[in-house]
Amino acid sequence: MIHIVNGDVLGNKIKGLNGNIIVWREMYDFGPLNSNWSNDELINNRAIFFEEKLNIPSTLFLQNCNNQLNQLNKISREEEVVLWFEHDRYDQTMLMYILTQLSIQKIVNLSMVSVNSYPTISPFYGLGQLNFEQLTKLFNQRVKITSNQVKEAVTGWNAYTSSTLEEVKKWITDEQHELPFLLEMFKRQDRYFPSALTGLNEIELLALNTIAKKTCSFRDLYKSISPSLINDGLSDLHIASLLNELIKGENALLEIDGPLPAFEYYHLDPSLTISPNGENVLKGKANRIDLIGIDWWVGGVHLNKTVCY
Repeated sequence: MIHIVNGDVLGNKIKGLNGNIIVWREMYDFGPLNSNWSNDELINNRAIFFEEKLNIPSTLFLQNCNNQLNQLNKISREEEVVLWFEHDRYDQTMLMYILTQLSIQKIVNLSMVSVNSYPTISPFYGLGQLNFEQLTKLFNQRVKITSNQVKEAVTGWNAYTSSTLEEVKKWITDEQHELPFLLEMFKRQDRYFPSALTGLNEIELLALNTIAKKTCSFRDLYKSISPSLINDGLSDLHIASLLNELIKGENALLEIDGPLPAFEYYHLDPSLTISPNGENVLKGKANRIDLIGIDWWVGGVHLNKTVCY
């Protein structure tokens, strides 16, 4: 038996279960994707982006991604593979990718533990909140992944990594939906695209509105907005990277008194203040794209000054 989990916390907690554990370390809700890229192209392009935006050395990123793919390729078709993934966007994008890779290998003995709540735990962010006894109970209640669900994940991955949002909309209406949380994730995809009025996506808008009310530290901001992002699964580094895009150049939307958290600098906690330009954007008097531009990815869509809405 093989368990595939998202993150070391959960991986450590289920060590008492029978089977080997593959801890998958990636962020498919972040960075460049393209439905036409090979795995090598995907990993190489993402390594460059992650080094630029998160300070993760490209050599480390490449080593990690190639290592986990090698582990995946060694799984025999006879073994049961148990996928442990939650309801949020972070996990659902990873679930799509892994099911796509497993389908290429024609591995069909698949089951999953996938929940969006647990009795007595509120708010529920993820499986890492549970203890071994609770996780064992969920493991014993795991459900088989059907061929239709695998197909949904594969077509979903193709739509998610498409260069246009139209493919996502088409997938929502045309695909048969049987995976428990994937459709809802896709329905929220447009909130990551900039508003035509402000040039901000909904997460950026939430962050700026919070900072506009009162100057705050990064950690206080993250703590404040996290309950509103329970279906997103955004890490502190992801939020920090979004904010870094808003402090660039002479027309920055935020003022900051030090660097934001990055890889191996998780402890950083600068103070954040809204700038006059940021206030004008929130009032609809200015647009982020005009002031500081944009160079970002939402799935397979590369946002820039010509492709942004």
